[in-house]
Amino acid sequence: MNRRNFSVLAVIILLVIIASSLLLSNPFSSQENEIRERAQTLYPDVLKYGENLKFESIPKPLSELNGTHPRLYLTEERIREIRMLIENDTKYRDIWLREKSLVDKWIDKHPPTFSTLISSADKENEWQRDVGDKIPHYAICYLITRDEKYLEKAKEWILATLTYPVWGECDLSKSQLLYGVSVGYDWIYNNFTLEERERIRERLTLEARYWFLASLGLGDKYEIPQTGWHDNYLQNHMWIALCGLGTAGFALYGEVPDAEIWINQVNNMFKKILRSLGEDGAWHEGVGYWALAMEHFLKYIDLARQLLGEDLFDNPWLRNTAYYRLYNMLPRSMWGNEPRLQNSLDFADCRRCDNRGSDYILRKLASEYRNGYAQWLANEIEESNTGIPDAYWLNLLWYDPSVPAKPPVDLPGMRHFDNLDQVIMRSGWDGDEILFSIKCGPPLGHRGLMMFDYDPGMGHDHPDVNHFVLIAYGEWLIIDDGRADKHLTSRHNTILINGYGQLGEGEESFKRDDRIIVLSEKRTAAIIRAESNPVFDYVIGDAYTMYPDSVGLKKFLRHVIYLKPDIFIIVDELETKTPSTFQWLLHCEGELSKTDENTFTLKNGNVDLMIKIILPNEHESKIYNTMFYFEHERGTKTKKIKKEEVPTLEISPKQDVNRTVFLVVLHPAKAGETHPVIREISEDGNMGLLIRDKQKEKEVKIFFNFTRQKRNERIFRILGVEELEDTYNYVRELPPLMSSTES
Repeated sequence: MNRRNFSVLAVIILLVIIASSLLLSNPFSSQENEIRERAQTLYPDVLKYGENLKFESIPKPLSELNGTHPRLYLTEERIREIRMLIENDTKYRDIWLREKSLVDKWIDKHPPTFSTLISSADKENEWQRDVGDKIPHYAICYLITRDEKYLEKAKEWILATLTYPVWGECDLSKSQLLYGVSVGYDWIYNNFTLEERERIRERLTLEARYWFLASLGLGDKYEIPQTGWHDNYLQNHMWIALCGLGTAGFALYGEVPDAEIWINQVNNMFKKILRSLGEDGAWHEGVGYWALAMEHFLKYIDLARQLLGEDLFDNPWLRNTAYYRLYNMLPRSMWGNEPRLQNSLDFADCRRCDNRGSDYILRKLASEYRNGYAQWLANEIEESNTGIPDAYWLNLLWYDPSVPAKPPVDLPGMRHFDNLDQVIMRSGWDGDEILFSIKCGPPLGHRGLMMFDYDPGMGHDHPDVNHFVLIAYGEWLIIDDGRADKHLTSRHNTILINGYGQLGEGEESFKRDDRIIVLSEKRTAAIIRAESNPVFDYVIGDAYTMYPDSVGLKKFLRHVIYLKPDIFIIVDELETKTPSTFQWLLHCEGELSKTDENTFTLKNGNVDLMIKIILPNEHESKIYNTMFYFEHERGTKTKKIKKEEVPTLEISPKQDVNRTVFLVVLHPAKAGETHPVIREISEDGNMGLLIRDKQKEKEVKIFFNFTRQKRNERIFRILGVEELEDTYNYVRELPPLMSSTES
């Protein structure tokens, strides 16, 4: 070989060595290189849109923990405290053993690979939500035990996410992966190699930058799927997305220059959410979605206080929200004994259970507000095994042994959530009580309706104004349709007019065209009177604004008189512009039969419900079955069902009229007990009822005034009962609707 050829060969060998060295020094796969490049491409745009979101001065807690890991919820000192609590506190030890047992059941599981699932029916990659949820479980078990098997699993599941070409076609998947990987990255940071940290950091950076741009309403511009949440301040998807983005910011602060921009964007949006809520603690999407939203809300604001020094917990809605979950719980004897079996009411798009938790959510609320009732309910959910343990590890962070559990036996039986306008009446808290609930508020609640001119998250609301449910002695009697396949007024216990229901019906979610009508015209259905005293609870719901103008409805007042302890009188005053067919509906669980022309009996288990029609005098009635189809399985006490044939009672005046009154008495009784005798009476031209309960040796005379001047005046008086001192008294006006409804 001549010298020239040798020189050429030497150069080639040198180039091969250099190329090999570069390849070996680059830990990124081709997919990861592409991800890194995309993240770098987005950076200038993040700076452009987020320039005003940088810290004016770095918060002291964040500055002190900069460069330190773990720092999300846990520090080395906090981990030592938890170990001491596990050792010294029996309840804390029980929580830990339950968490460890849960994780040990998964210890042999491997994270799903994208290729094995991409062709499945789950086109939106919702399976990735579970991947994000699992990571903190493995990681916290490692931090507490230092057992390498948990570390290996946490690393395996985190690193598996880096192989996924996309994080979620579903926004929830991206959000929950962002959260879970961020927490895992922080908690076991010191157990990753430098190369592993870089790979994880680059992926988190890309996904967080996407989510920041999405939060500005730029999802379409950057071709980010499912970013409609960006202005849905009153919808659970936004809360979950913001939690993921904010947590990524806290995890990467000091390593990624725009992390502070993400944090401040999230913080500002959560503050707007808090301004959008009423003070009652209720949630318009129902109990299940309350749990899903609240978990992520609390996850973020807990970090904000720890790392920003900003206390977002000082808020009346948050202070009261544990009572929303407490009053919406089913009587204790009705609960199931495994996750997704029943333990709560199912208004709006919900099943009869939490969507997440809610034991750890209630523990946090108990700790923050020294609320023993929340602590009690958390214990009951945990002991019943009806909680959803997706983030059960939060119990280790949020359980406060210094807050004693307090059963709610001293709480009033009635609670009015006046922003949502749901009223719940209970005969007590003995676990076998009667429970009646009526809802008569606008979608979103009053403050949300007034604050927004566009839809900030109305989809899970139902066309169910003046709808009620009834439970007694451990059995469902009058029921809701829960998470149904379609939103229909005809599946609720309210009124149809000429076959038409309320605004919002007909689609899988609250009808989009009707959302515009409700928001632009501010259709404010409301509870206009609510009062409670030792003899009765009383509610008036004004619902006339929530029907389409085409039906010509001028009045729909529903009065609920709860004569304690077990009689409910429903009085509906209705008026339309022209003669109409009014259809009064009742959906039942059990066997419904006709006793006589004016009386029906519902039997469910060991409970009989008497349904007594007093008005209209001339009426028609029929019983038929309505099929309830559930988008997700509904849990009962013992099983899960996908559909249910529901006996339905429909009552109408015999002829079309433009004005009518329905008056129906409901009385639940245990098997073997008798129902009261009810007879129509009159006095001074006023129609009334004589209710005689021979078994209780009790007689009540109640008279009605259908000619009073104001809608929110009490419609009845009880003979012999003087004015009582109310334990609760609330009255308001419903402004007239300025549209074609009024002539």
